[in-house]
Amino acid sequence: MPTENRPNLFIVGAQKSGTSALAGWLSQHPQVCMSFPKEPGYLAFGEEGYNYLDGYGKTTPASGYVVRDEATYLSLFAHATPRQRILAEASTWYFALPGTARKLYSFNPAARIMMILRDPVERAYSAWCHARSDQREPCANFSDALALESRRGEVEFLLRYRRMGLYSQALAEYRATFPEEQILTLFYDDLRANPGALWQAVCQFLAIDSANPPQFGHRYNRSGRPRNRWLHRALRSHPIRRALRPFVPHRFAIAVKQRLDDMNLDTFPAMDAQTRAELRQYYRADIEQLGRLTGRDLSAWLQ
Repeated sequence: MPTENRPNLFIVGAQKSGTSALAGWLSQHPQVCMSFPKEPGYLAFGEEGYNYLDGYGKTTPASGYVVRDEATYLSLFAHATPRQRILAEASTWYFALPGTARKLYSFNPAARIMMILRDPVERAYSAWCHARSDQREPCANFSDALALESRRGEVEFLLRYRRMGLYSQALAEYRATFPEEQILTLFYDDLRANPGALWQAVCQFLAIDSANPPQFGHRYNRSGRPRNRWLHRALRSHPIRRALRPFVPHRFAIAVKQRLDDMNLDTFPAMDAQTRAELRQYYRADIEQLGRLTGRDLSAWLQ
């Protein structure tokens, strides 16, 4: 078991790109100790905590669970068993805040970094859907929310629709900080198209057993228009989830949540073509740079 129970795997983002699925899969692995909450955020925000407001000017759920001191942060991994060689957390803010790669390296230079990236246009729309689902975004139209972003200032990160989809600088920063062999860059497209192969890559990177894979069909962190707001809030409540964790097996909890989401959530309409085209142009240069950095053909993201 690592000295001091210090985390040695950071899943850093991008937000709304599959980090919840990766964290959920890894939490089922007997060689992995995954933090709860999934996003403690301590190494991004420190003792100041997550002091950002949503689109209504209200405090956000993250303000209640982001960790503010090192002792509490390390206690998230104190229950790790000797078999659990990987101590992990998944704070997407670590990818969004410049300078965080250096903080993570200073905290544990031997740590491994995993990031999963998604078509930034689809990522931005998914973030808006999430914010609307959780009543954190007052704009009922995605294009209106995009237009407001520059005037909102340092609003909570979920509502930074454009900014959270700029990946190339963050990737370059992590590559300049950590050795190449300690970084794994994944893509949401692969998670959806071939989750088994992506899982094999993750296990190989972490040097853990790839037998008995998780149930890939479960959907994590799903968005939609709730028919019943009370049920929606209850299913996403951190205090409720924390209370149930010791008594409800993870796979059972996820299966029940998925069933209830199926009954309670209506899908949002598709993004309009004009907004999609405008965002494609906004991200074009960054996508091209990301393709050069990763060697990945990202032409589909430019269509």
